[in-house]
Amino acid sequence: MDKRTMIIERASELFAQQGFDATSVQQITDACGISKGSFYLSFKTKESLLFAIFEYFTSKLVERISTVFLEDIQSNERLSEYFFVQFEEIRKYKDFILMQVREQTNPGNEEMMKLINQLSRKSFEILEALYVERYGKSIAVHLPDLFVITGGMIKGYIEIIVMTKTELDFKKLALFMVDRVDSIVSGLNQPFLDKTSLFGFQMECPSVLMTKEELVSWLHTMKRDSANEDMTISLEVIEEELKKEEPRKPVIIGMLSNLEIVEETAEFSHAIRTYLER
Repeated sequence: MDKRTMIIERASELFAQQGFDATSVQQITDACGISKGSFYLSFKTKESLLFAIFEYFTSKLVERISTVFLEDIQSNERLSEYFFVQFEEIRKYKDFILMQVREQTNPGNEEMMKLINQLSRKSFEILEALYVERYGKSIAVHLPDLFVITGGMIKGYIEIIVMTKTELDFKKLALFMVDRVDSIVSGLNQPFLDKTSLFGFQMECPSVLMTKEELVSWLHTMKRDSANEDMTISLEVIEEELKKEEPRKPVIIGMLSNLEIVEETAEFSHAIRTYLER
C-alpha cells in the first residue's frame, strides 16, 4: 500500500469513529506513523483529503462493479450481482457515510460536483449495458426513466442500510430488485425522459469514428506503454472481445469503467463507446 492510500484509509476510519471536525491532522499522522510534513506533501488540507476519500471510494465501487461483466452468468444473475455489490459496498463504508450525514461534511465545490456527475454517467452506462443485455436493444428509449426509477429504489434501501440497524439479506434484496425491474419493464409504454433531460446535454461523441482495426492498433500502443497491471488486464480483455465476430458489449463496458478513471486512457474509452454505439 502506498503512502497516499494509507492516509486515505486510516483517515476514513478516524473520521467514521470520531467525526471529521473532531479528527486532527496530528491524529491522522500518528495513525499512519508519518510526520505532518509527509502528510502535507500528499494533501494540502484536511478538506482535500476528504475529497480524496470520496474519489477513492468511488473508484473502488466502480472497479468492483465492473467485475460482474467478467462472470459467465445469465443476464438476470449479472443484474442481481450489480445490485448486491452496491449494497455490500455501502454497508462496508456505512460508518463513514453516517458521519457525513450527521456533520454535513460533503465538500460542495466544483471538483465534488464533477465527481458526482462522472459517477452518475458511469452508473448510467453500466446500467445501460445490463438492461440492454437483459431486455434487448428496444429498451434503449426507456433507459433514462429506468435509471431514475432504479436509482430511487436503490436510494431507499441504502437509507435503511445506513440509517438503521436493520440487517438486510443483500442476496435476497438483489433478487427482489431484479423482479421489480422486470415488472416495471413489462409495463413500460411511452418514455417520459431522454438523456438530455437526465444529464442536461447529450453525451459527447468524438468527431472522428475509428474502425475496429484502428482501435486495436491504439490499444496495442497503450498496452506496450502501460506500467499499470490493472489497466493492462482491462485492455487485454477488450482486445479479446474486439477480435470476436460479435463482441460482448457488457464485458467491454465493464472494462471501460476501469479505464475511464485513468487520464491516459479516457480518450480511448470514449472512442470505444462511440464504436459500440454504431
